[in-house]
Amino acid sequence: MHMANELLSVPVATGTVGIAAASLSLVCRKAKNVIDSDRLALMGVLGAFVFAAQMVNFQLPLMPGTSGHMVGAVLLAIILGPHAGAIVISSVIIVQCLIFQDGGLLALGCNIINMALVPSYIGYFIYRLIIKTGGRTHIAAMVACVIAIEAGAALVPVEAALSGVLVVPFFTFMITMLGVHLLIGLVEGIITVAVLGYLQQVRPDLALNPLPGKIRLSRKTAIVTLGVMAVIVGAGISLFASGLPDGLEWSYAERPGHPDFEPVVVNDDSTIAAVDAFQSKYSPLPDYSIRSRAPGQGGALPAQAARGWTSFAAVLGSAITMLLIWVTARVLRKRPVTTAIH
Repeated sequence: MHMANELLSVPVATGTVGIAAASLSLVCRKAKNVIDSDRLALMGVLGAFVFAAQMVNFQLPLMPGTSGHMVGAVLLAIILGPHAGAIVISSVIIVQCLIFQDGGLLALGCNIINMALVPSYIGYFIYRLIIKTGGRTHIAAMVACVIAIEAGAALVPVEAALSGVLVVPFFTFMITMLGVHLLIGLVEGIITVAVLGYLQQVRPDLALNPLPGKIRLSRKTAIVTLGVMAVIVGAGISLFASGLPDGLEWSYAERPGHPDFEPVVVNDDSTIAAVDAFQSKYSPLPDYSIRSRAPGQGGALPAQAARGWTSFAAVLGSAITMLLIWVTARVLRKRPVTTAIH
């Protein structure tokens, strides 16, 4: 669901960057009360896991021409709380944009709002509401994922419409986005339930609000197993990711099963084109691949030749994400109160 630059006008892009920055500043202030030294490693490892998981595009059921990928915001919010979770998923999105050209540079604000801030808080609220009314963990997580993904997806048509780039009716694009992302939300719910189910079996107290279950592993061992999962997913499973357009791309840009499909967005803004060109030229590993030419000349390797770099990009991206989260969390962490001795 990473938005490209072409979906936005410069004023909307600039405004959403400002909103995202102000919101993250507030989130960081709130997070100071919940981040302590014990959660630094967990935040970093979960960030690495989500980064790796987002590289695995899965073909959507009932829609053979499109794919989707996990967002992970609800999973992070359930385990870490919405404040820390929003910081982690925002870090993932920033690394994806700046290093791998996944999501437009001007669309960074929208992507943080749509994929991090809104899903984290809406998903956590829905999850806790269902739990408090006696609902089971897996049902609460599934419902939270579907609603959170749909809420983030619904913002994309709104932002595109405000930008004046749609060439189809607003509600046509909205219905398409919600339909496709309903399926993505269901699959995300299944993945989230599976990860939470694992934690329930080995270390349920890792979650901010402990899950029902029994402690069977030490805290350190449980976190290490999550790190191993991140490596397996990023270095191995990502090689089998679907090459079909994701739900957003299918909704507005391309449909392999319909070669006559015309994009529903037209953006002739020269500034947008210039930013696209700049990002294409200077992203270190565009599209999670090594360049075919030197930086500044643009271009990534062809798909077949680049395949071997996917694992490297996954591991590198996960490591960079983990480091960014660790540094951010360490700066924000709650420090123990010391009593002066006179």
